Amino acid sequence: MMKKLLLTGAAGRIGSRLIEDLADEYELILTDRDCSAIKNWAEKGCTVESFDITHFEECLKFCEGVDTVIHLAGNPSPLATYDEVKKVNIDGTYNMMQAAKNQGCRRLIFASSIHAVKGYPQDEQVKTTSPIRPKDVYGVSKAFGEAMGNYFAYQQGLEVIAIRIGGHRSIEMMDERGEKPDQRERSTYISAKDMNQLIRRCIEAQLTHPFEIAHGVSDNTFKFLDLSDTKEKVGYEPDDNGFEFD
Repeated sequence: MMKKLLLTGAAGRIGSRLIEDLADEYELILTDRDCSAIKNWAEKGCTVESFDITHFEECLKFCEGVDTVIHLAGNPSPLATYDEVKKVNIDGTYNMMQAAKNQGCRRLIFASSIHAVKGYPQDEQVKTTSPIRPKDVYGVSKAFGEAMGNYFAYQQGLEVIAIRIGGHRSIEMMDERGEKPDQRERSTYISAKDMNQLIRRCIEAQLTHPFEIAHGVSDNTFKFLDLSDTKEKVGYEPDDNGFEFD
């Protein structure tokens, strides 16, 4: 029997590319505030429905019978104010974790961000064990999600993996705009292919601890986020390198 997965933020930049990689092997529930861009997946056997993660009863409904929640939904802007991130990134993340726990989901994969630790100097490599150091309120909201995930894992029995996602397809998008990436952008890059693999590994990994932080960058020559224990914990084997992207 296929595992049932719930993707929040499924119409976003990461989710829309992830669907293609998972659809043949998992039963997918695809959700977003606006699902018009992914409605064609309903014809291919996926459940596609709009919902608002700030409404707890809706979160409960969509978590029913789900093995793993992949929680991608959120305000993605590093320029967002506290009021702009609070309702979705903070309250919404709590709702999803509480609903997953209440409905007996095995695991929740939380889309954290490199912004939770982006306050470190550019030439200092960040470990998964490094203290959080957000550079903006958006990063603070992701640090909150990591702390909440730790709580639900150790105190409530829900397995949680927080992925600190780097610059997803950042170099491709710069190339489309005719811009050249600098060293920082290359060191934080993650390709769509590597991102999909990492999430897939996080779905299937046998965890030693109920809460883990994974780092989401490609196999860049210099990695702002260290990958050594992420590779060990979930078996991640990235293929791409931001320093080799022309």
